[in-house]
Amino acid sequence: MEAPECPVCIQPMTVPIFQCQSGHSLCNSCTVKLSPPICPICRQTMTQMRNWQLEDLVGKAIVACPNKNKGCVYKYVSKEMEDHVKECIFREMDCPMGKVFGTCSWSGKLKEMLNHFKERHPGNCANITSDVTIDNISVTNDCRHFYLLQFNKQIFYLSFKIDTVQKLGYWLVQYVGTKKAARQNVYEIQMNSKQHQKRQVTYIDYCFSDSMEANEVFRQAQCAVMPLIMMGHFIDNSKITFRCLIKRAFEGKPASKNNDQSKDSTSGQKKGPPHPNRHKSPGPHVSRAKGSGTNNTQSVGPKPGPFKKQQAHFNKK
Repeated sequence: MEAPECPVCIQPMTVPIFQCQSGHSLCNSCTVKLSPPICPICRQTMTQMRNWQLEDLVGKAIVACPNKNKGCVYKYVSKEMEDHVKECIFREMDCPMGKVFGTCSWSGKLKEMLNHFKERHPGNCANITSDVTIDNISVTNDCRHFYLLQFNKQIFYLSFKIDTVQKLGYWLVQYVGTKKAARQNVYEIQMNSKQHQKRQVTYIDYCFSDSMEANEVFRQAQCAVMPLIMMGHFIDNSKITFRCLIKRAFEGKPASKNNDQSKDSTSGQKKGPPHPNRHKSPGPHVSRAKGSGTNNTQSVGPKPGPFKKQQAHFNKK
């Protein structure tokens, strides 16, 4: 069932729904615009009386996205539409530099954001094939850095933060779009120490949607996190360098000639998948897997297939 229409704007009703003294009900958008609060239908005073039956009906009705005239084709139950609007890629977007640092007042469509960054914030455009180097870094000073990335014609936000109160450093990659689409991408943070060439760190995790505040993700430590005492080993001459890769997260296991599809030359039988604890590369490997109390090895780079909640890979000599 589709949502009933407001008698004033002829748009789908939205809650809360208030009534006038004569019983006319208006959508929330029209009600908040009334000044003075007079019903435009009968000219009676609007009250604070809610139309609970109509609100219940609206909550169960199917409505189209308010951005349908801009290209969005999704329809949701009315009570779920608010969450969708926050992540709809056709919504009007503010420049994230203004949201994070208050340094830009631009707003526009997602398809226009990349050109805006190239023109106004070229130093905040990062490339997934190149290293990111941040100057004037110290584990004793708070800082926040933001970059825009493009992968497969899609936009991602990369945030880096040092919090001296929590004594932690954070990396976070957010996909500009829905939560479901965000989970189809994984990011990988790679760091090599400038002080010791054999010291490396790789972190792999799912991308978050930009609809979730970065500070909330930092607070919950649901992203790449490193103690500042450890980060100090990757800072050289007040600079830290890392690379951010973005890859698709595929469902299922890929077929491989040299893996479970191959045959053992001595027995003539098919080999099974490799044991998860076998790894030929030198050095200790640590993997933090959800629900696991043991340390499993993990190869460098993300493998096709669903990833655990958080994974970290350390290769240190």
